[in-house]
Formats: sequence, C-alpha cells, structure tokens
Amino acid sequence: MMNDKQLPTDVLAAMGFCVETIDPSPEKRADLLVRDGKSTYLIEVKHKFDNGEWFRDCAERLDRGEEVYREEPLAYNKAISKKLAYACTQLKSTPAPSDAYRLIWFHAAGVDHDLHWKRAFATFYGSVHLWPKDPPGDIITCLYFDYNAAWSMRDVEAMVLTDGSAIQLCLNEFSGQLEAFRTTRLYQKFATRGGVFDPIQLARDGAILVCRSDVSRRQDDVILRALLEQTGTLYDVIRPKQCSASVKVDPNLT
Repeated sequence: MMNDKQLPTDVLAAMGFCVETIDPSPEKRADLLVRDGKSTYLIEVKHKFDNGEWFRDCAERLDRGEEVYREEPLAYNKAISKKLAYACTQLKSTPAPSDAYRLIWFHAAGVDHDLHWKRAFATFYGSVHLWPKDPPGDIITCLYFDYNAAWSMRDVEAMVLTDGSAIQLCLNEFSGQLEAFRTTRLYQKFATRGGVFDPIQLARDGAILVCRSDVSRRQDDVILRALLEQTGTLYDVIRPKQCSASVKVDPNLT
C-alpha cells in the first residue's frame, strides 16, 4: 500500500512546492509542512478506505448464488466528520508561523472511491439537492443544508479531495484567512487547472444555493421554511443514494 503521505507529497512536489514530512510526535501533529518561498502550509492527510467486512460478506453471499443489493446515502457522514474534526485538531496543535495556512487532504480510496468522495464533500459542506416547486425550476445543489464540518473549522482554509485520478480544492468560506489564501501560489496552482470549488463565487454566479439561516439542522421542514424566507422559493429536498446490484456469473457460460 502506498504511504499515506506519498500521494500529496508527489502531487505538491510536481507543482514545485517544497514538501517536508513532520516527524511523528506523541502529541497531535499535522503530516506535512509545505513551502513555496513566500507562504507556509500545514497539511493533515486522511484516508477513507472500503468497508472490508461488507465486501467479504458480499463475496460469501455471491458464492451462495444470492443477488446482492446495496443502497448508500450520499450525504453527511458521522465517521468522516470525526476524521475531519480530528484533522483540524492536529493542524491547530502543530507549531507554525502565525500566517501559516492549514488544509486537510482527504483521499478517497478503494472500489468505493466515488462514494467516499461524494460523502466527504457532503460532510464538509452539508450539501443536498433541492427541487424548486414554487416557482418551478431546475434542481440545484444547496450547501449548509445539513450539518457541515466547514462551519466549525475556522482555522482550516480548504480541503483537498483526491481519489487517484481526480483532485479538487474545496474552499472553506468560514476561514478567517480565506482572502489571503486566495493570493497564494497553492491556490493559483489549483485555480489555473480549474480544480477549485469556491462556494462564494458559485453562489454569486447562481450555480449553487447556500443556506444562510442559523436554524437547527435537525428538521428538513424547518430548514426549507428558512430557505423560503431567504429566497422566496418553495423547495423539496432530494437526498440521493448510490445503488448497486451484484450477481455472480459463471465465466463458462457463453
């Protein structure tokens, strides 16, 4: 298995950054110290792998001739939220210059990498899809509808999402250093490649919707009423799932 830090190290080094591994400590620490001659970045790397127990059970059921169905919500995930919260703690506990930038690098691995990616995004932003009922319109992505990790991580400028073939810089609009971060070489490297998800700009362009209410995120109807007051539009919430069906096929059949 590739070293946990190898992918971000290789990617950032290829971009021209100086990357150093931070020595492990009994205390909570970030993984990487990154420099570009002007700015300093701390990066904590987290991974999400496949559920090995589920895949073993699936293989056994397929061997017995069963059909295996699966539904996985593409929504805020408590396990991923805990990973992100712990990463934030590690970043804040790492000694660094006062103007250093802090990022979480979340790698979605395994067969279910697409599922892990979408859940990490939904957990960071509390995103759902909304269907405008009155007046009618096109389905739109809404951020901060659900609980979200970004709001509670004011010291983290962004989350980098990777899955081995794709990469995206997800900005945290609640960061106190976001505007300064936009001027950095790291941000520019992603921006010139079209790899930045910027909630503020996308909302300004009308490409997404952001829920600006401080109501509790426990009940959908309460949030939908708040959005009605905010936008003048009555929405229904759509919570997508990733569904699959598997069956074992005899390779000798033609």
